[in-house]
Amino acid sequence: MATETRLLRLGSINGRTTPIVANIAFLAMAPTRVTLTTDYSREAPTGDGLAGNFPLPPFLTGVTVAEWPVVIPSGTTISVGRYEADALIAAGAATEA
Repeated sequence: MATETRLLRLGSINGRTTPIVANIAFLAMAPTRVTLTTDYSREAPTGDGLAGNFPLPPFLTGVTVAEWPVVIPSGTTISVGRYEADALIAAGAATEA
């Protein structure tokens, strides 16, 4: 059985030169805590098929974002969905907290 892949750019690291791309085919929304090992520029999710209703990560719940991207400094521990945690860890941008 083939595994479905639907990629979405969520942000970037390294001065916005390295994209953080997550597979959102099966959204694992359980909050996962990670500690960033580099600055993370979290972008507003956009792309084909998104109607502006893509869920915000838990660390932005209830926060009014005036301007995207939101830059989270290295060393910060944040709570994100499992799909975003996996992407950050795979890119070497975070460790699981």
